[in-house]
Amino acid sequence: MIRSMLCALVMFLGFIVAPTSAYQTGKVVEVTEADFDAQVAKGPTLVDVYADWCGHCRQLAPVWEELAKELEGEIYVVKVNGPKCRSLQQRLHVKAYPSILYLRDGEMRSYDGTGQRTVQALAAFARKGWRRTEPVPFYMAPNNWYGRSVGWVYKIPAVARGAHANLREAGWGDVSIIFATLAVPVAAGMFAIFVADAWVVRTTRARGAAARRRDHARRLLREQQEALERVNRVHAD
Repeated sequence: MIRSMLCALVMFLGFIVAPTSAYQTGKVVEVTEADFDAQVAKGPTLVDVYADWCGHCRQLAPVWEELAKELEGEIYVVKVNGPKCRSLQQRLHVKAYPSILYLRDGEMRSYDGTGQRTVQALAAFARKGWRRTEPVPFYMAPNNWYGRSVGWVYKIPAVARGAHANLREAGWGDVSIIFATLAVPVAAGMFAIFVADAWVVRTTRARGAAARRRDHARRLLREQQEALERVNRVHAD
């Protein structure tokens, strides 16, 4: 039982902290919930949220590849498969395909040049045109401290699916996975209770020892005072 819980915990943590691959400018990189924040943190990023079944998205695909070459060394050009990355799509507040977003300095702007999806128009927007576009409200931007914090909440389903897939590949059955899923937080809770109990016991003992020392010091002081009073009475007689 303990071995199963430890195995599940190690695989779960390994999925979360797994390093992402290196990014290069000059080509389009597809990102997901797992590596979106790491990519955006690298610098100004132009994002295309698309769907495989979207005709306009297929028309934009070769333009997007050329755009990545045009902006090489200046701006990262990435794409997100919206239907496959539902939680990331929700973070980006995307409701239509394709959606072109520009993320920079903790702000997100949407490209609204629907009829101007050319390399020249998109490059102009990414370089300077974004300054003429109002950013979305602070709480909607995924690349500031608030958006990143909310992003962890959105990542939970994806992390759970990834952990489940890894465990299935390792030969675990659904019953074992459910048991481990329940056992890991229970074990963590029991450990937390043990630590808290040990801290309380230690603190209580320390306070008790300090109280006993104070009582002993008061008793010695009282005895010394009584002895001094007896000596004074003898001299007075």
